[in-house]
Amino acid sequence: MVGLLSKSDKAGRPRIVVREGVLLPGFTPIELLHRETETQAIIEGVSPLLEGRQPENFFIYGVSGTGKTTCVKHALARLASQSSNIRVVYVNCWRYYTRMAVYSLIIQALEEMLPRRGLATDEVFNRIVEVMGKNNLRVIVILDELDGLFFRKEEKLLRELAQAGDGKPLFGIIGVSSNRGLLKGRNESGIRLAELEFKPFNLPQMTAILEERAGAGLAPDSWGSEAIQRCAQRTLRQGGDVGVGLSLLRKAAKEAEKAGRSRLTVEDVAKAEEAGSRACGASGAREDSLLESRFGGLSEEEHMLLEVLKEGELTSSAVYDAFCRLEIRTKRQIRNYLKALEAKGLIVSEKLPGNNPVINGKKFRLKHEVIGDEGRNISSQKYGSDVVETKRETHCDRDIRGDRRESPSALIAGC
Repeated sequence: MVGLLSKSDKAGRPRIVVREGVLLPGFTPIELLHRETETQAIIEGVSPLLEGRQPENFFIYGVSGTGKTTCVKHALARLASQSSNIRVVYVNCWRYYTRMAVYSLIIQALEEMLPRRGLATDEVFNRIVEVMGKNNLRVIVILDELDGLFFRKEEKLLRELAQAGDGKPLFGIIGVSSNRGLLKGRNESGIRLAELEFKPFNLPQMTAILEERAGAGLAPDSWGSEAIQRCAQRTLRQGGDVGVGLSLLRKAAKEAEKAGRSRLTVEDVAKAEEAGSRACGASGAREDSLLESRFGGLSEEEHMLLEVLKEGELTSSAVYDAFCRLEIRTKRQIRNYLKALEAKGLIVSEKLPGNNPVINGKKFRLKHEVIGDEGRNISSQKYGSDVVETKRETHCDRDIRGDRRESPSALIAGC
């Protein structure tokens, strides 16, 4: 495939980046490096479901960018290839955070049609169980960003899935989160989740991962081990998120291309590091993609709040005033957006002095060590002055249409 791509751009400069998608965090590699032990543990734990026996349900945790979700998808793809009766359903719990929304995804995976009239959540689940029993199907549900489910107090879903089938298991459950302590003190679900930690990659492992992506995404002979190792070192200093390393590698390759060179160097990596959060145009959109992939997707309102907070710490009242200059929302709605951002680890809050929470309130700031260089200017790229002005003129129209993020559950509920 690489050979079919042009080796130079329209200006005649050497092309280094030949498959840019490979260097984006959402890309799923065919081979997953340095996660063989974890992959095998997942396969061995879940495989009893293929024989109708009780599987091991997992809670997988580790810092962002350590391959948790990719590893789970790899393991379950291998399992699904062994049986035509297995369905794998991936759920991002920040996007699909209600039982009804999750059940809608399961219904789609079962290729089942529902009546046009609205159905209650329990009715939908009963239909799912009926279809699975009739066709001898089993479903493994990946609950990525499990925090979103607990944030919305929808953990009842775990119990319903685990107990379905009258003693004959129908579902396997794999919860994924960056929050190691998410389940601490939470026994409401009534089920046991075996914990599996994904430890950060070390320097040799991170270097090997970036080298593999460089080999697939960059032109032959366009990079060397020293440049890749510099990217790996910077990645580990920033927390070990592979997505950060890929972003740095891509930027370094772009620096070399702009300079008219056919090979990226350590100096190009250094320039990319210095550039930090400066991104524009299509590059800004790609950094937005990085933030979306790392934190499970952000709503428009959450992006706007990041924009409001990017200048520094603000009190509750200051946040409300600044947000409402961009778009009209109630204080309760804005509080919920702030709670979601804090649950995702993107902002931190602190109570202001005083005994009256209504009067004294809180102050909020960005959690820069989590967002990092890649995410720090995301909101300003999405909501520059021109875009904000457009939103002022059109937000009422969007409110009339309704919140599109609710569509999965709304379709089934008939809302």
